[in-house]
This record gives sequence, structure tokens and C-alpha cells, in this order.
Amino acid sequence: MSHSRRTDLGRPFRWLWASTAASNAGDGITRTLLPLLVVAHHPDPAAVAGLTTVNMLPWLLFALPAGVLADRFDRRRIVLGSNVVRGAALLGAALVLATDRALPLLYGLAFLLGIAETLADTAAPAMLPRLVEERHLERANGRLSAAQIVLNEMVGPPVAGLLAGLTAAAALATGGTLYALAALLLLGLAPLARTGPEPAPPEPAPPGARDGVLRDIRQGLRFVLGHRTLRLTLAASALYGLVFSATFSMLVLLSERTLRLSQTGYGLLLAAGSVGAVTGSWLAPRAADRLPTVRLGRWSLAGSGAAYVTLGLARHPALAALALAANGVLMMGWNIPVMSLRQRLTPEDLQGRVMSVSRLCSWGGMPVGATLGGLLAAALTVPAVFVVCGSVLALGALLLLAPLHDEPPAPPHEKG
Repeated sequence: MSHSRRTDLGRPFRWLWASTAASNAGDGITRTLLPLLVVAHHPDPAAVAGLTTVNMLPWLLFALPAGVLADRFDRRRIVLGSNVVRGAALLGAALVLATDRALPLLYGLAFLLGIAETLADTAAPAMLPRLVEERHLERANGRLSAAQIVLNEMVGPPVAGLLAGLTAAAALATGGTLYALAALLLLGLAPLARTGPEPAPPEPAPPGARDGVLRDIRQGLRFVLGHRTLRLTLAASALYGLVFSATFSMLVLLSERTLRLSQTGYGLLLAAGSVGAVTGSWLAPRAADRLPTVRLGRWSLAGSGAAYVTLGLARHPALAALALAANGVLMMGWNIPVMSLRQRLTPEDLQGRVMSVSRLCSWGGMPVGATLGGLLAAALTVPAVFVVCGSVLALGALLLLAPLHDEPPAPPHEKG
């Protein structure tokens, strides 16, 4: 067995991984269940679209303040508190929604879950550089990504469907229990992070950084905009977010109208993409050991664009599935090395704010991308959305990242 497979990321990371796995299982259930509840009691396309908008809105409203909080306070407590809030909200909803499923209640639940997710998903990655050694960041991010994909995208949705077939209350209570478990698992992290050779949890920000949220946000933005590697990789992430949302919003139509697939076939297409992403989460850290980070990210992003073009040109389901699987691998070839690079380049007291800008760039533009996808499909065709967006992504990746010098590969692993 190779040394890379024996890499032990330490007990603090194992606590974080277990908590992340539980919360992602909760995410997979709730993200599938809430639209089902809306459709069952408010079968209006505008109502379903509104749920997604309300759930994603906190990323636009609170992403940057969430980064300030993650740099001012103990990040472990932020993630723990966010999971407690999500668990309590879903357990409460299991009781309330059993008798009253008014649309405002469902929207309110989605908005509250979105706020808690914004806080947790900003603070958790900012914790990672304090829990694992720098040379292990790619592997740590890869294992967290694999847990997210498997539990959030592959396991959570079918479990939610099965539970919803029993009662909505059972599904809501299961999601709430998983979030409560995620919070409980984080309780084991603090004493481990404070003992032995492991690094301590983040120190509170110095008094000079507490003068105001806006001042802290500006400081984080100045750091990102003033650092060429961060600035250009975040621009590339923003482009990828637009392309991803534009194409994903049209994928169901491509499956139904162009590939002539049933609902089961569409599910298998999505599964192919998830399998590719899980494979990529294993391959990306190993590729990062051998290739300069910027080069790996640049060609992964350009390759992802080529995969979207192939998907748009495909007329056979097998080719479409292969294109989605390849895109999953290449997506991880971009996400994992570049996130690890950002963590290395960012000072400890700015980790939360840089992560919040990253999330805002990646996810904040997704509603815009989905709208653009619809407009392109109306003006051209559904397959043309994939061809145009894939071409823009490939060309944009090469142009945006061309000025960057290759960062060296990840620091080599010591022989054990």
C-alpha cells in the first residue's frame, strides 16, 4: 500500500470529517424534501422556484458578514451553533408542518436553513488549515468533498424520497437528528485541537479588527483584490459558477427532449456526474502531488468546458453520461487544488473572509447563471446552451489564468 493511502490526517480532522458527513446527509435529505413539500401542497412552478431563491438568498446577503464572524470568533463554535439551529428548526418543523404547510412557513424554514448553511460552510473550511498540516490540505479537502458528494447528492435524495413516502414529519425529524449529531461530533474537536502537537483553534481577532463589520469586509476584499493569484482564481470560480448553473438548469430538458430519457434515466445521468466527482476527489490530491497547482487547475477547468461542449453535442445517453462523469472528475481537479492553494496563501486571521468571498463568487451568481441558461435556450436551443457555455468556460479559464505563474506542487509527503 502506498504512503499516500496511509496518510493519517489526525484525530481533530476525523472529528471534523464525521461532523461534516452527518451534516451533509442532513443537507441531502432537506434539499430534496422541501421542494417535495412545496410541490405537494403548492403545485405552482413559481412557488417551487421561489423556494430555491429563498434558500440561496442568504449567500448573497450574509456571505461576507459570515466571513467576518468566522475570523472574529471560534470557528468550531460557529459550525456547532449552525448545526444546532438547523437541527432544532427541522425537529420543530416536523411538529408544525404536520398540521400546517403554508407556503410562508416552508419559505421561512428554507431561509433559516440557508443562513445557518452560509455560516457553517464559511467557517468549516477556514478551520481546516489549523487542523491538518499544510502538506495534507489536498487530501483533507478531497476527503471532505467525497463525503459531501456521496451523502449530499447520492445518498440523501433517495433516502428523503423513501422517508417522505412514509411521512414528511419522519423525513424532517431524520434531517434534524443528523444535524444534531453533526453538532455533537464537533464537541470532540475542541479538546483534541488544544492538546499535543495539534494547532489550537483560531484566536480572537485583535481589538483593531473589531471596529466594524464593514471595515473587516473591506480588509478582506482588499487582500483578495490585491493578490493576483487569489483575484484571478476567484474570477475563474465565478465564471465556473455561472456556467454550472446555466447548464445544470437545462440538464433536465436536455435529458428529456434531446436524449429522450425517462425520469430514471435522468437520475442515472446525475449519478454518473456524482461518481465522476467522487473519483475526482480521490485523483485530485494525487495529481496535485505531481503537477503545479495553477497548471492543474487551469487545464481541469478548460477540460470541464470541453466536457460541457461534448454533452451539448451528444445524442446518445452513454456519451452524455461519460461527459458528465468526466466533468465530475475535472471539477474536482479544479476545486480541491485551488481551494487548498487559497488556504495556503491566506493568513490565519483572514481565512474566513477569503472563504466567504470565494463562496460568494462561486455561488452568489448562480441565480444569474440559471436565468442566462433559460434565455440562451429560448434564443438558440437547449443543446446550444452547453456548447456555448462550455466554450466560454474553456476559453475563459485559459485567458484568466494565463498570467499566473505555476505554483509548485503540494509539499511532498514525508516517508513514514
